[in-house]
Amino acid sequence: MAEEAKNVVVLGAGVMGGQIAALLACAGHKVHLLDLPLAGDEAGRARQGLEKTLANRPPAFYLAEMAQRIQLGSLEDLACVGEADWVIEAVVEENAPKRALLARLEPYLHDGLIISSNTSGLSIAELARGRSPEFCRRFLGVHFFNPPRYMKLVEVIPGSDTEPAIVQQMVDFLAGELGKGVVCGRDTPNFIGNRLWVFAACDMLQRMERDGLSVAEVDALTGPLMGRPPSATLRVCDIVGLDTVAHVAETSYEGLPEDPWRSLFALPAFYRRMLEENLLGAKVNAGFYRKAEAGIESLDLDTFDYQPLQKVELGALESALSERSPERRLRALWNDSGPWGQLGRAHLMAVLSYAAEHAADIAGDIGQIDQAMCWGFNWALGPFELWDLFGVEEVVSGLEANQQRVPDLAAQLLDVGETHFYHEKGAFSPTRLRRESWQPPADDWDKLAAERAIWSNDGAYLVELDEGLGALVFSGKMNVLGPAALEAVHHAVDTAPFTGLVLAGAGSLFSVGADLKHVAKLVDESDWAGLEAFVAAFQEAVQALRYASFPVVAALRGLVLGGGCEFALGAAGRVATAELGMGLVETKVGLIPGSGGCMEMARRGASDIGVAFETIFTGNFSDSAFQAQAWGLLGADDEIVFAEGQLLKRAAARLRSLFATGYCANTLDGVEVTGDEGLALLHERIDADRAAGQLSEHDVVVGRGLARVLTGGGGARRQVEERDLLDLEREVFLQLCGTKRTRERIAHMLHTGKPLKN
Repeated sequence: MAEEAKNVVVLGAGVMGGQIAALLACAGHKVHLLDLPLAGDEAGRARQGLEKTLANRPPAFYLAEMAQRIQLGSLEDLACVGEADWVIEAVVEENAPKRALLARLEPYLHDGLIISSNTSGLSIAELARGRSPEFCRRFLGVHFFNPPRYMKLVEVIPGSDTEPAIVQQMVDFLAGELGKGVVCGRDTPNFIGNRLWVFAACDMLQRMERDGLSVAEVDALTGPLMGRPPSATLRVCDIVGLDTVAHVAETSYEGLPEDPWRSLFALPAFYRRMLEENLLGAKVNAGFYRKAEAGIESLDLDTFDYQPLQKVELGALESALSERSPERRLRALWNDSGPWGQLGRAHLMAVLSYAAEHAADIAGDIGQIDQAMCWGFNWALGPFELWDLFGVEEVVSGLEANQQRVPDLAAQLLDVGETHFYHEKGAFSPTRLRRESWQPPADDWDKLAAERAIWSNDGAYLVELDEGLGALVFSGKMNVLGPAALEAVHHAVDTAPFTGLVLAGAGSLFSVGADLKHVAKLVDESDWAGLEAFVAAFQEAVQALRYASFPVVAALRGLVLGGGCEFALGAAGRVATAELGMGLVETKVGLIPGSGGCMEMARRGASDIGVAFETIFTGNFSDSAFQAQAWGLLGADDEIVFAEGQLLKRAAARLRSLFATGYCANTLDGVEVTGDEGLALLHERIDADRAAGQLSEHDVVVGRGLARVLTGGGGARRQVEERDLLDLEREVFLQLCGTKRTRERIAHMLHTGKPLKN
């Protein structure tokens, strides 16, 4: 595929085809989406598929208008394949129709073309049977997990004749441009992720039937306690669809006749009854769980009636659930001598044994297997990381004590004197039976690790990067911004020996904003002087970055909320990941942005103050960087990247580009405000929404305060000094803090994590 925008053809506009087309269109590529024609409308089915994709929740497109990048067509006319860089087959998950469609691509083969199937587990060799050598060398499996926009894992499955350079080209594109976690598997039924997940699910389903476990008990055991997500086992079945899970289990059963564990893939009687009674999960609001008016109910497998979901008592393991470390939770479960520990240990030993038994067959690389389970199913640790956590010798002893077969791979590891599958930068090869060099995928974000700090306090730390660049990293729980973080900003601006600074957040997010607990404490103590000093210090810190002698680029990912958003707005430039929750959310607690956010939005919205008001007053945060850009929180020249691993690299590149274009420190300039004209317009909007019952009395108070700041307090349309606007911002912020209803909103948010409408 060429370096410029790819020309992609997606064959099949169903659930997966439509979403894959959406992802690639959002990434800026030219996409043709083809499906069967309808009478009188060649692109009819493709159009229907696109309409369904546009209606997806969560949304498949970052912005609805990005769908206009997709050209619709018919599978009866494949001429566009002749100009394509990549053709993705995504029709129904059956061999016959896939093979028939792939055969029709032969006349269109040309240099540079890659052809892939999005099959989730069918044989790549079987799909390619009968195709020409030229077709086979450019054909492979590329399995996106559903939904493609949000799921990190993509499995790449080469055929026996696939050209290695094409495999690497696809891996580089998926990881580097789309930001996916890519694993390469072997051409075995259900590949890596689905094969291991459905084994783990079927093992619990069998134990459920044998031991009489309830729905709630299974998920209490196999969720966070086991280092897996809260959706655990049976909620995942509901989300995926019980029929889909059954299809994956049956594919494994039919396709693995020599597998010693094959019988486990046979679904128990209660599961087959659920299929017969159309209890298929979330898509019909009836599976292992259902939503009722009174709340969530679970299926009683004795009566097949739904009952209110009951909390499961885990005894001594209850305290383990409060552990933040998944390793500690898992170790507590493994060491527990009670019935839950025995059951959990038995299930984990089965999963670990199965992974070790088949590692060579399904991947030939234990790292690929672990990454597949972590990226695809949100397991905190993959099976071989679990072997090492519990100790290979300890797991083997447990299997022997239970008179269970010890996997050859584990026995061979111990025979050569090894005790762990991983060690420093090496991993034990399941094919060569020796330790080989292995490293997890490189992530530049590791350069921001706290261990590399050259200075730190309780709110942030400084890290030295390359070529005279540095990074100021907000840290702490959710990277909230309190006095220590503000002090760190001044330290970075005044004393750090850098020519440019990246502003970032530790972990997976930038910052959720100002320390609301600190604000609430000052309000509760009626320490108005202290509160004003804190808000003024926040404003000064943002301004210090804005007017630093060197450029500052904000590297944004995860959540960028409230005061965090204000710092981002104050930077000289921004680079953001596509999946970004960015917003000025202060109105959700009855406040307004108090640290330059109003000023900056007034500056950006001078030509349409209503848009700036709407962005702030709704208190929402974006569901993508593209939406943040549409709201004016990111500029047209701010870069958006799909690969999080590229974020720091691109932020540093943005700093260098600022140097190259002769960066000069900002100088104080005024802000154009709309005065009485804008104030009247915003008051009219507020009054109309109040009359329509959309706003409470206190919403009106907040809205009028915000309108006052954005318009410079009324008067003539004019330029005002930044300091005057910041003073007005701070004045209104303090006034709102003094109201009873804002205090109630702050307290409710701190107690529940949810906004209060009062």
